[in-house]
Amino acid sequence: MIKELRTLIAVAQHGTITAAARHIGLTQAAASAQIQRLEESLKVELLDRAGRQVRLNAAGVDIVSRAEHILHLCDELREVTQRPKLRGHLRLGAIQSMQRRYLPAMIKGLIQRHPDVSTHLELGGSLPLLTAVDQGQLDAAMVVKPFFALPAELTFVPLLREPFTVLCPAEATCDDWREVLTSLPFIRYDSASFGGRMVDRFLQNHRINPRCQVESQDVDAILEMVACGIGASLIPVKDLSQHRNTVRAIGLGDDTIYREVGMVLSAARGKDELVQELLQSAKSTLRESPFAHPLLERF
Repeated sequence: MIKELRTLIAVAQHGTITAAARHIGLTQAAASAQIQRLEESLKVELLDRAGRQVRLNAAGVDIVSRAEHILHLCDELREVTQRPKLRGHLRLGAIQSMQRRYLPAMIKGLIQRHPDVSTHLELGGSLPLLTAVDQGQLDAAMVVKPFFALPAELTFVPLLREPFTVLCPAEATCDDWREVLTSLPFIRYDSASFGGRMVDRFLQNHRINPRCQVESQDVDAILEMVACGIGASLIPVKDLSQHRNTVRAIGLGDDTIYREVGMVLSAARGKDELVQELLQSAKSTLRESPFAHPLLERF
């Protein structure tokens, strides 16, 4: 049925069976026979015929939409089965939140396509991981985009764009984020981290001087501390499904700031086939995220 679906899509694109047949390299009679077989198989007419002109009817429009998706999946399957299997070892670093939320699915996707690839994972902050990639100790790393320009030897590929949100214990009644940050003890996102420096700059720009109670670079730990009632924080947005009864999120509205997370590669390894496969796995994993970076498909 695959070739019949391709013919139907060609008819939809070119307006006549004759033009579609010419485009896909068939005779007009062969293309007509394929459309007829498809209609018989599906037990529904797909075209409104008026002389030599044909037009998709409602059923045809629906089938073409589904057929395009089916053929896309078929092309992906063909690419996967025909792609040579790679071997090798990848040294990959990631900040903690990426290791917990996204990295397992990325690695799973990679080894499903290339089961002979092994991976060493290293946890760390963005700056140490950047340094490790620059010095050749890691092949790639998932980090927060730095606030300074990277050396020419490194490339940053954006993957996620996460908004910062004020989190406070559920029992806090105030809805104004400024008042929350000034009235409750503050759990600071580590000032030594790239994301933490964004928070510091935000607080300075808005002339907010919170009473810092705890400082941590682990955003998951910060969330748990907010849930325990220690205080409020300003961190990249988190999945609060397990904390609906203990944590409340207050958006920053027009003042929202964003943390960009991506993969940093060395120029030397950037064209390496194994590293490119890792990057493609990352894109496939993160493409459906609500925080997928707007530039994701351009890299």
